[in-house]
Amino acid sequence: MRPATPARAAATPPAPAAVSLADRCVLCVGGLTGARNHYRAEIETRDGRFLHHDGGREDNLHRLTPMLAAADIVICASGNISHNAYHLVKSTCKKLGKPCVLVKGTGIASFLDGLGNLVQEDGVHHGPSARGDRVVRRSR
Repeated sequence: MRPATPARAAATPPAPAAVSLADRCVLCVGGLTGARNHYRAEIETRDGRFLHHDGGREDNLHRLTPMLAAADIVICASGNISHNAYHLVKSTCKKLGKPCVLVKGTGIASFLDGLGNLVQEDGVHHGPSARGDRVVRRSR
């Protein structure tokens, strides 16, 4: 007969990803302004460095190009940025060969899905996909 496991152990949330970003710089473009600190915390718990650009709502688009050049990885909340910022992110990441994921949602769960698609068990995905970007769609 198996020993009974406590019900509370089953309800324990999974631990944060044990994968390290190894001091890589992650640029988050767009997303919810109020969730910026949560995005930062998720990156920093994985030993990454965090940059944020709001996608042209208040931040000047001229600041985006140097931020894209400085980033090692780009996560873009494509539904919450200007059209110009969206095209700038796609074209610059493709041109520079930056790993980029475009997420449809703006919340923390979408951000974590995007981060999970970039961070692999053996480290961080290097280089673009066949299309130069990846789109993550959340089914609701």
